[in-house]
Amino acid sequence: MSTRLPEPPEAGLLNALRFGTDTFRFLEGIQARFDDGTSVSIPGRPPLVVLTGPDLVGEALDRPEDFPRVPAQDAVTMIAENGLVQSEGALWSQQRSVMAPSFSGEQVTAYANTTGRRIEARADQWAAAGARTTDLHREMTSLTVRVASEILLGEDIGTERADQFHEWMQVAGEEFEFGIETVLPDWVPTPTSGEFEQAAAGIRELSEQLIERRRESLAAGERPDASDMLTMLIRAEDNPDIDYPENQIRDEVATFLIAGHETTALSLTYTLCLLSWHPEARRRVRQEADEALGDGPPTHDDLAELTYTRRVYDEALRLYPPAWGVFRQANGDVTLGQYTIPDGSAVIMPLWSIHRDGSYFEQPDTFDPDRWERRTPRAVDAYRPFSSGPHACIGRGFALAGSTLVLARLVRDFDIDVPESALDDLRLTPTLRPADGVEATIQPVGGR
Repeated sequence: MSTRLPEPPEAGLLNALRFGTDTFRFLEGIQARFDDGTSVSIPGRPPLVVLTGPDLVGEALDRPEDFPRVPAQDAVTMIAENGLVQSEGALWSQQRSVMAPSFSGEQVTAYANTTGRRIEARADQWAAAGARTTDLHREMTSLTVRVASEILLGEDIGTERADQFHEWMQVAGEEFEFGIETVLPDWVPTPTSGEFEQAAAGIRELSEQLIERRRESLAAGERPDASDMLTMLIRAEDNPDIDYPENQIRDEVATFLIAGHETTALSLTYTLCLLSWHPEARRRVRQEADEALGDGPPTHDDLAELTYTRRVYDEALRLYPPAWGVFRQANGDVTLGQYTIPDGSAVIMPLWSIHRDGSYFEQPDTFDPDRWERRTPRAVDAYRPFSSGPHACIGRGFALAGSTLVLARLVRDFDIDVPESALDDLRLTPTLRPADGVEATIQPVGGR
């Protein structure tokens, strides 16, 4: 017999205000108090269900028909309405099947090698510039968005566009930041800023330009890599079994310009911060990179020798998961485990607090890459930095391969140091973002 999830003892309105104004603290308190989860009553809205138990989280993510993703609405639709990370049902299945080959093993190799060339060029620039101070998050965004655009869309957007894209993402982050409006009744209007409208228009315009240039090149007889995502989307238009809604290709391009780089840029930023604060770990990454990497750009073949560097990255994803929470919505009164989840409930699975729960991780607040030598990430139900189930991140292989090479190449030749307060002001948007960038001092290692 199913029951309702327990409610926190405080009044629903008070809990709603705590969630909207101090989300981290609220979620950490819920994680410590409830083994499975809780249901928070919110005036004027369906309940907020917070799942804290890995078993329930895994079950919910395995059942997208009962716990679909929250439909794009309001400001989100100004960028993309039906991209792969938003769509559900038949449209999602269609798009996933069209794009899946673009994320296959062969493409992971191509992505890693492209990342290697890009990071080699970036390292040469850093070496020529000498010691300097820069925004580490901006640097990682510029790198990853150019790699994503080249591999997925067949065109490098260049330095100027990459820098502009970073600015657009900063504006979008401010627009989507969690706040008191997150728990206001649905009928309360939430106007968008003019600055965000300009950023959204810029992302759409860039997406349309990339699509148009690819259409022109295909019409002129160019034969690009058959696994290029944009090419495959365009060619699928000729398939009578494929039915695209209006602006579908633009939605996919805009979605992957964002999703294809943002979490990777953030995770690299956070990993380099952690290495700055843990000099022994940085020393071990540098030693491993010295032994594994040759004189040219790092490649996919080097990954087999970068096992400690990969553990460092896995551990950074545990402590600072860029996709800090997974969001779903109950489709009807749904039974989950022994509980009934009411229809329309907003369901949040807070990876931030689950990843830091001592029930699942020894010394959970300690940065310990070697914990992943004792057990593999895939064997730990509480560890889901790329989500799980049918809607797990399609770009997981890209992120793991490319990020490992970036870390090895940069740490080998540079001391990247950030203040210990650099991540004190993190903002919760759909991703975990630093509020005002991450100031870092970059110093070439002597003798390099």
